[in-house]
Amino acid sequence: MFRSVRYVLSENFRNLNRIFSISKYELLADMRDTRLGLFWNFANPVIQVLTYWLVFGGILRGDRGSILGIAYIDWMIVGIFVWFFVSKCITGGCNAIHAKVNVITKMKFPVAILPVTVVLKEFFNHLCMLPIVLAVYVFHAGFSLGDIDWLMLGYYLFCTLFLCISISMVTSVLTMFTRDVKKLVNSCMRLLLYLTPVLWEPAEALVKSALADQAYTVINILKINPLYYLVKGYRDCFYYHYGFSTVPNQTIVFWTVTLTLFVIGSFLMYKFKHKFIDMF
Repeated sequence: MFRSVRYVLSENFRNLNRIFSISKYELLADMRDTRLGLFWNFANPVIQVLTYWLVFGGILRGDRGSILGIAYIDWMIVGIFVWFFVSKCITGGCNAIHAKVNVITKMKFPVAILPVTVVLKEFFNHLCMLPIVLAVYVFHAGFSLGDIDWLMLGYYLFCTLFLCISISMVTSVLTMFTRDVKKLVNSCMRLLLYLTPVLWEPAEALVKSALADQAYTVINILKINPLYYLVKGYRDCFYYHYGFSTVPNQTIVFWTVTLTLFVIGSFLMYKFKHKFIDMF
């Protein structure tokens, strides 16, 4: 176990320049396919945010009230900010190894770095959406940038990166055995969106539920979901300033799940590092 973890870490640290180069190349390749290029990195999230806001904030909620004292659009956009990044990393991570078949079969290549390149590429898109979130935060919600807990935001960003890399390592190897894994992950992502408090607030749902005890049990189960911890954490950084020390149980659960995924992913990478060519 420790040997596999050490292998993955050493491969990635030794190839940092290669990771950045591949991520940059993939990003530029996407931009070259369109005339407007970088514009779509900003336009796509804006269009999707407006869509979710119109449906969930306007039509379904009737554009009434707020959630925990924050206007719905302001509250929702932080959750969407996290979800867009994580969902693209997970779905793209499934294909991290299989997409590089031409490289892997022709030269000795550190396969363990491929999930990281996918996450790093999507991290750039994550940063492109950040000005949109900050603009809504300042001009619509009426807060200032000094109100954001930047230190805690950095912590939750690290948590998000580590979780995405861990999941991508597992799914990228499993996808090599059967392509059904990618289809399964894509299908589960739709379900995961509604099991994560991106568009709804668990506390609000609990108050409105006629079966409060059962709803409370369900919400406690949902807290096992690592994305629950991340979405709530990002919102705390922007609006509530609780900090991860106020939810020690959720922090322990998150890191237990994430580290377990990382160890499993490292084991799979190490075990099959010389067999990926035979799987194509």
